[in-house]
Amino acid sequence: MKRPKSATTARAGVLFLEQAVNQHGSIFRPVHQEDDVGIDGFIEPVVDDEATGSLVAVQVKSGDSYLSKEGKEFVISVDAKHLKYWLEYMVPVVLVAHAPSKGIMSWVSVRDYVEHERYHNRTSIKSIRIPIHNQITKGGIGNLAELARLRSDERLLLRAADNCLSADTSERRVGFQILANHPDSRQLRLTCLMAKRMLMDHDSDIAKDALFILGYGVGRKRWSWNPQNQAEISQARFAQEICSQLGEAEIRRALELCDDELFHGPDALGERLFDVLTCCIERAEELLEKVMHDKRQPIQRRANAIYLSCECDDDVYDELRADLLKDPLMRDVALEMFGSGQ
Repeated sequence: MKRPKSATTARAGVLFLEQAVNQHGSIFRPVHQEDDVGIDGFIEPVVDDEATGSLVAVQVKSGDSYLSKEGKEFVISVDAKHLKYWLEYMVPVVLVAHAPSKGIMSWVSVRDYVEHERYHNRTSIKSIRIPIHNQITKGGIGNLAELARLRSDERLLLRAADNCLSADTSERRVGFQILANHPDSRQLRLTCLMAKRMLMDHDSDIAKDALFILGYGVGRKRWSWNPQNQAEISQARFAQEICSQLGEAEIRRALELCDDELFHGPDALGERLFDVLTCCIERAEELLEKVMHDKRQPIQRRANAIYLSCECDDDVYDELRADLLKDPLMRDVALEMFGSGQ
């Protein structure tokens, strides 16, 4: 019985990959062909002669027909079933394309490719394009090691979320800092929900990080460079819903956190506070009115309350100068803000 030529070509691709992995000093573990349902093997990267314990799953497509006419990329047709399988896999999946006649092999991370396409609203993915320059070489295997390391961080993120619920302040602080800054968790709804909880933490550094994350989620609707992206729209709506549920105590705490903070610039906490308060405007306006007239409150907090009630508009703020200086309840804070104002 003749063996199909396609089977020989496919096997050549797996052998080519195995050789490249071995040359790098990493470990390749093929999947038996009868068990192959979308994965041809696994790579365990070895770094500095140490096995990392991390894995990358590999699907190999071998054949010159995958090369584009210009020869600058491989084009691999995919269906929804395989995409779903790869995206839900427990370890990162890499799609590898091999051109036997040229002796080259290139790769792309399936999840990163799909996330990039979806970010640009290209959700109907029928093919995956692999730049020919992203080749499997010794250096390329090193890049796969970095991919495996980054994706293994997901276990770290689970522990970080758990630490946010710790009774130990330092564990809560470190756990939330990781969630708030890691690119794979910063935009998650879970992180936003956790931020609402952490806003009332007795540790002000933790609470400030939480306020920033809430404002970051809400603020995407006005400063995102891709306002049509559906994922960002969904995340912003979730953050808005969370912030719309803030009660008076939470709004008051958020205002207190900004006593010594800036109100201008992308990293200004006051800017994020304004974003948050737009979601619970009626309760916020009522509280701001109380604070600005309450002489027991710090002067700067009262000034911030006035500025927020002006929607952080400098022109409106300046127009209030004369009226505030004439108001006996507000004159002290007006003098602090504007001076005598002649």
